[in-house]
Amino acid sequence: MRNSNANTNLLLLLNFIFACIAGIVSVSVATFLFNMILLGTGMLIITAMFKEPARRQTGMRLFLSFFLVYGIFMLVTNAIYIQDPFRDIFYAKDSVTFYTYIDKVASMRTLGDITAYYRDDFFSADWKGFAWFSSVLGFLAKGIDNNTLVLQKLQIVFCSALIPVILFSILSTYINRELSIKFTVVYAFLSYNFFFSAVYLRDVHIGLLFGLYFLLIINRQGLAGIFYGILLTVLIYLFRPEHGFFSASFLMAYIYLLVTDKNNKTLNKFKIPILILLALPALTQVVYLQQGFNTIQSTSENYLDSSMSNAGLGSFGSLLLKLPFGVRHVVVGLFSQTLPFPFYAVLEENPFFIPWALAALFWFVVWGVIIYTAIIKPRNPLFKIRELRFLFIIAALLILGASSNADTRRIMSVYPVIYVVFAGGFLSLDKVKRKQLIAASLLFYFGLVFVYALIK
Repeated sequence: MRNSNANTNLLLLLNFIFACIAGIVSVSVATFLFNMILLGTGMLIITAMFKEPARRQTGMRLFLSFFLVYGIFMLVTNAIYIQDPFRDIFYAKDSVTFYTYIDKVASMRTLGDITAYYRDDFFSADWKGFAWFSSVLGFLAKGIDNNTLVLQKLQIVFCSALIPVILFSILSTYINRELSIKFTVVYAFLSYNFFFSAVYLRDVHIGLLFGLYFLLIINRQGLAGIFYGILLTVLIYLFRPEHGFFSASFLMAYIYLLVTDKNNKTLNKFKIPILILLALPALTQVVYLQQGFNTIQSTSENYLDSSMSNAGLGSFGSLLLKLPFGVRHVVVGLFSQTLPFPFYAVLEENPFFIPWALAALFWFVVWGVIIYTAIIKPRNPLFKIRELRFLFIIAALLILGASSNADTRRIMSVYPVIYVVFAGGFLSLDKVKRKQLIAASLLFYFGLVFVYALIK
């Protein structure tokens, strides 16, 4: 325990030094103060999240470690690629659009003015939550000295660092703490979470909110959990309406699991009328989907074509676009799990995209293990757990449903659940089989790269 406390204190010192450097680099006391506030907030959240001292201590170390790692990555890439935050980007043109707009609104006279502005603003209609929070942050920063892109990106680092903590919490519910730590560290370094921790977008916020939804479903809080679920759905909607509507499926899953839980005898008695009531909003959603089907069909061509171009798939992407409607979306949804493809393509654009490239390889192996242990050798013990099975199915639906815009950042919010299922499958294999399966997955991947090179 003494050694653990020493490690935590060292991480706190290193994070304090990082906060000082971030403040100096951005020439902003506000950046330093916001960094420290985020560290304190994260530690309070973790204290509330874990009851057991050992898990809480581990959660603290994971958060402090990856806040530091992701923060350094963010600061380095920002220093190299961003000379003018109103013009330069590290990745994603939306970053400039967001910062320019938010910085302008942050210059208003009062917080009330900012809130009133976003209440009716059309331009930020599908990202009001991110716009309002970032503008308030910018307003407070300008009250101290100035709003900076580094300060704004710290919220991305914060959310990115909390996601591994949530993953650890889920994993350690089902497998021992030591293995949970190892799996979490691998995910934190090799998943898409690393790369997008340095990008000024709202996707990591959505990932954090989805993660809290996962915890809510796994550690159900009775009827009060329905209120928490509604609150999370509203927050997700404010950051991106499409994800907000989709997150209603988590709320329905929560209610279903709650009322069908045999240990909850009171609600279990009324499960039939409750499930009938639950079916009514589900039918409403079907009606809305039917009404929007023609619109989806007419616009999906443009989205798919744009997505494939951005992914750099060339002729191979064109072949996918020629598949029949419906089949094409399933195939593109599956193919989205390999992006960027080939993994080395993005390195030609920017050498600091290496975490993104490695994530593509890593995620292909993850799916290789899942498919093998779910279909070829069905033995995954975690997939037999009700809540994880529900979450995995919902995650798969999001991946397929988002195939009209094959962009990893829009679907990575459900990746922690997929990774938990992977962990169960991986642990169900002996050590020799694990190595063979990893090698076979990578061999198959490079086979696809070879075929792609021939087609291109």
